[in-house]
Amino acid sequence: MKKYNLIIIICSMILLSSCSNIEERMEPTIEARVQSGINEGVSTIVAGFTEVPTNTAYPTYTAYPTLTPNPTYTPVIVTATFTSTPEYTPTITSTPTNTATPTQTQDVTKMDKRDGFYLVGSEIAPGVWRSSGSQDDCYWEITTSTGDIINNHFGMAGGTMYVPSSGFQVMLEDCGTWTYIGE
Repeated sequence: MKKYNLIIIICSMILLSSCSNIEERMEPTIEARVQSGINEGVSTIVAGFTEVPTNTAYPTYTAYPTLTPNPTYTPVIVTATFTSTPEYTPTITSTPTNTATPTQTQDVTKMDKRDGFYLVGSEIAPGVWRSSGSQDDCYWEITTSTGDIINNHFGMAGGTMYVPSSGFQVMLEDCGTWTYIGE
C-alpha cells in the first residue's frame, strides 16, 4: 500500500503541476533568447562606433606682432634769398619736322586675286581682270545673288574676264594670279 500511496501522490503532483499557468513558469524560448541576444549585440556594436571625424585644420604657427617704430620728422627750415630777374630769357623755338608725304593706299578690291570666292564690290572690283596663269584647267564663274551664272570660262588660263557691277560673286579656280586692268 505504500507503493500505491506513493504512486497516487506522484500522479496528483503531476496533475496539479500541469493545471497551473504554463506561460508564467516557462523560461523564454530559444527564439526569444536569440532575439534578445541580437538586440544586445547590435546595441553593443553600435555603442562601439565613433563618429566620423571632421576635417579640422591643424593649428598654424602665428608669429607675435612686432612693434613698428613711429616715423621721425625732420623739420624744414626755409631761408629767404634774393635772386635777380634775368634781363633776357631765350624762348623755345619749335623745329620743323619732316613729315612724309602721304601715299595713296591701294584699294583692296583692286589688289591681285588668287583662287577663291570674292564678293563683287567689297572683295573684288568690277572691271577687267587679266590672268597670269599657264594652266589648261582654269575655271572662273560670275554669278548673281540667286546663284545664276552671268558668265563663266573653262580652259586655258592667261585670258581676261569682265566683272560687271551687277554681279554678286566671282569664283576663281586654277587660273593663277588675276590682276586688275581697269573699268
